[in-house]
Amino acid sequence: MTFPPRMRHLGALPRAYRLRRPGLAWLCLGCLLTLLVRNDWHPTRGTLAQSTAFISPNAGPPQQVPSLSQSRAKAWGDVMETPKLEASDRDFSLLLASQFPVFVAVGALIPVLPLYGQEFGLSQSSVGLLVSSPSLAKLILNLPFGQLADSLGRRVLMVGGMSLCAIADVGTGLASSLPFLIVARLLLGAGLSSSDAGSSAWVADATETRPETRASFLGVQNAVIASAFVIGPAVGGWLVGEFGMRSIFFVVAIGAATCAAGYSFLPELRGARTAEDREASSFQELLKAPEQQALAAISVAFYAGTACKISLLPTVAKEVFDAAPAEVGQLFSALAALAIFGTLVGGRLADAVGPRNILLVCGGACSAAYFGAALATEAHAKEAFVACLALWAVAAAIKSPALQAFAISAAPEDRRGAALSVPKTVGDLSYLIAPFLLGALDDNFGPEAALTCCASTFLLGTLAFAFRSA
Repeated sequence: MTFPPRMRHLGALPRAYRLRRPGLAWLCLGCLLTLLVRNDWHPTRGTLAQSTAFISPNAGPPQQVPSLSQSRAKAWGDVMETPKLEASDRDFSLLLASQFPVFVAVGALIPVLPLYGQEFGLSQSSVGLLVSSPSLAKLILNLPFGQLADSLGRRVLMVGGMSLCAIADVGTGLASSLPFLIVARLLLGAGLSSSDAGSSAWVADATETRPETRASFLGVQNAVIASAFVIGPAVGGWLVGEFGMRSIFFVVAIGAATCAAGYSFLPELRGARTAEDREASSFQELLKAPEQQALAAISVAFYAGTACKISLLPTVAKEVFDAAPAEVGQLFSALAALAIFGTLVGGRLADAVGPRNILLVCGGACSAAYFGAALATEAHAKEAFVACLALWAVAAAIKSPALQAFAISAAPEDRRGAALSVPKTVGDLSYLIAPFLLGALDDNFGPEAALTCCASTFLLGTLAFAFRSA
């Protein structure tokens, strides 16, 4: 099937994802569980005295090098008075167990949503807007929910956000008109924004006592999420075949409700603050910090790379290299499998050499990979094209825990929720714009131009990050 200009970027994706082999998905999950059992990260091991030593400037050797977040808080004149609690290893395991089913469900939904939009008579371009509508809500609400995470606490936003996602997915499954469907998708974006604001701040708080192993835990968390996205499409294909397209949204709602229930058992590590202690920060004020500017630059690059993977690469593989849908699906499954192991390795590397160094190397590698993919596309060199995609997949996976760890360390303690919303907001904006920009370049100048644009974005973002984070 040949897709007309400006429509083909989304049209090839669902079919390719549906043809992923479930055997590979379960193999990846088994390997992941083996690694998790053998993994020796212990972010909360240590006594309360050690935690106090890390926070206080007068408690001995551990305080001689304050964390970046503490330095930033001092520079901004912030003092954190809220008592801190520690998370146990059980709490970390509960967090991962709560998130896994919802990400499996989301992975099952991704290839189905564009087809569901077509049931309402939407064109492919309108389907693209439907798919990206949650990002629009997140773009608007990331900062307000981040501020609420600082003032009300983390857990209430985590539980409330996932509960809102469950309601939104039920609404999507029951939608009988386009306006109702759009409202449901925007509501989903609000729930995701709330949950992300709370969970990212909760992880930052929970790993505060052992920052030297923070990236290792984030690597494990990202590996769990990546494995869920390997399994999800196979589950989604089976559900749609057995129960129809609308059934998938109710399964996602069950996953979100399960996640909310799990979150409710997590401890609140940062209590609510009184009105006198609350200090709202505007997006512009947060961006005054050089580290936040660096994060914004590198986030644009990596989010653009992900948008390119979803909206452009399936079309290039199909139309330039004559790849069958099954081959495209296998390629994406292989890239997802690489992400599982890349995030685990990336967490260890970030703890060993520092998140900044990892981000610089991975940003450069991703830029080189997309430049190489552009050249391979022009030369119709299939093996080189696949090799460049593999390089990008590994580098992008390795950077994930490093990016999160750098963002956490750069966030002042009493504005952590708000500060962590900066890279997410910039990334959501990039994710909204990039698919349409890359599609326009492909339509008018060919896939080489679109891939070169993505590579240039990586290069410029990495250079800006290097300059502003120095």
